[in-house]
Amino acid sequence: MSKPRKMILGVLALGVIVGVGFTQFGTSNSSVSQTVVAHADSTINAKDKGMVGDGKTDNAQKLQDIIDSANPDQNVTIQVPKGTYLFTNAELNAIVLHSNLTFNFDKDAVFQIKKGDRIPFVYPSPKGGYDGGISNVTWNNATFRGDYNTSDGQSVFVQSIHHAKNVTFNNCTFDNAESPTGHYIDLDGSHGIDIKSSTFTGFNANTNFDYKEAIQVDYSNSKAMSYHQAGDVYDNLPSYDVNVTGNKFVPLSNASGTVKSFAPNPIGQHVVYAKGVDGIIHDIHFTDNYVQDAKPQLNDDGANIHFICVSNLYISGNTFENKGALGSGNYIRIFNTSPTVKMSNIQITNNKFVNLDPNNRYIFFDNSKGAGISGVKVTGNKITSSKSNIPFVLSAGMDSSDMTVSSNTNNKSAAIKPTDVKNTSKLQKLTGKYKGNKATNKKESYVSGYNIQYAKLTSSYAKKYSLYNHIRGHKGWYIFNSKDGWSHAKKSGIVYVDMRATADSGKWYRIRFSSSTSARKYWVRSGALKFDKITYESYERTLNPLKKYTMYTKVFNDPQLAKLAGTTADLGSKEVSITKRARRVSVLNGKTSTYYLVNDKYWTRANAFY
Repeated sequence: MSKPRKMILGVLALGVIVGVGFTQFGTSNSSVSQTVVAHADSTINAKDKGMVGDGKTDNAQKLQDIIDSANPDQNVTIQVPKGTYLFTNAELNAIVLHSNLTFNFDKDAVFQIKKGDRIPFVYPSPKGGYDGGISNVTWNNATFRGDYNTSDGQSVFVQSIHHAKNVTFNNCTFDNAESPTGHYIDLDGSHGIDIKSSTFTGFNANTNFDYKEAIQVDYSNSKAMSYHQAGDVYDNLPSYDVNVTGNKFVPLSNASGTVKSFAPNPIGQHVVYAKGVDGIIHDIHFTDNYVQDAKPQLNDDGANIHFICVSNLYISGNTFENKGALGSGNYIRIFNTSPTVKMSNIQITNNKFVNLDPNNRYIFFDNSKGAGISGVKVTGNKITSSKSNIPFVLSAGMDSSDMTVSSNTNNKSAAIKPTDVKNTSKLQKLTGKYKGNKATNKKESYVSGYNIQYAKLTSSYAKKYSLYNHIRGHKGWYIFNSKDGWSHAKKSGIVYVDMRATADSGKWYRIRFSSSTSARKYWVRSGALKFDKITYESYERTLNPLKKYTMYTKVFNDPQLAKLAGTTADLGSKEVSITKRARRVSVLNGKTSTYYLVNDKYWTRANAFY
């Protein structure tokens, strides 16, 4: 079903080849070539033509002037030197392209958009048919950078590609600039699209549109378009021959490494126009890409990769991984909604699914409303997960003879378990030259905690308090002198705490002067330490976990010491009950963190839900 790209050599009337170019044909069904007059290639330096890379000057109109001045029948390269080129929509609503353009970006050359502005790059289609739009547009090493803030919202760059052919994005970066209600690249009735070695970051989705993809493969229909160009002709033709190879779809991260803004859903579509009578999406290759922490799709039918009525779909050699995000309902969903259209040749092969843990299943083929899905092949995939009870492939309304599912493996990893040292007699004894004292405590109780919690030493710790090998009154206890004790304290005054004790001799904590769990341990009276300030309040909500955060039995750094209780991944992405909220002010840096009590059992960071 794939239609070949049409490329011919420019020739003179005498038949001498003088250059390489491309031509358009009247319709997609035309097989008659046309005579092409060759033109010499030319290069335009964007700065020489007035564009300013100072990050302050609006370049929208200047770029449009450069494009308009270039002959659409000539192969023109626009060279973009190093600099940050700001775009606003103060003068123009869109940048309109034409055929035979190549954009070459130098290293550190950036197109920037800010303050909630939106600029689409428009590939117009003044005629219907697969040759109704423009052709031969290439972006090399381009960076499209946006920003997001609460007052202005999301700043947006989008490629609105209608009836276009032979369009390439090579080693480009799409950074924090996807519309909350749209896409980075919108392919509508287009073909011959190559997107390779590029990076897509960040998706600040509106909750009603969190299913939107970075790359939408869609139809020539006004409802599908990211931007409506005056004079465009729509005819419901599907996109085909799309190759997405070797790209990265990754989140924006906080300094701590947690998810700040989810990765975009990589590719897909959700609607069939005109009941597919003009054809359906086909010949889509999604190969050798990496997707990390795409936003969880919480409803039962949600999926991070979603196609309706598609044939010749190849999803192969990719790595799909969650590091900070939780699982979706499904990760891949292939759906036939048409009672007349038959889908065929769906291949999902040799992919890696790492810590995705979807709520329902990894891959779902749904033909419950369709005329058929045949030629399905799901082979050679590898699943890494601590959960072995999640179905890998399920289908609805399909015959098993239409599917080949084989050679898929699940490499289990150990589940996270709480650490709890209850028997202190098994603690490793500290070595020293001091003679141990006899036991005098009649009552002792010990509680272990997560070993990376910390406290700050009080200002008078060295004068008032001593360090012990064990709590005073325990069998074999002794005091370290200052040379072996407080001399190890760091200038920061921060110590790490992993156990507390209550005894006849008072209240105690076991501390280290290093974050390393193998560092030497000491016991000190509780008065030597100052913990984070924690305040509590009632807070009733029903929320869905979205990100993977550690859960604790108490708020992290509580003086009573919190224990590990798994992660929010153990909850899935289904609704949980929040009944309390805590504010923790760190003694380390004074910053405030918010925690929620989940199902009256465990505490976790509020960021896990947003």
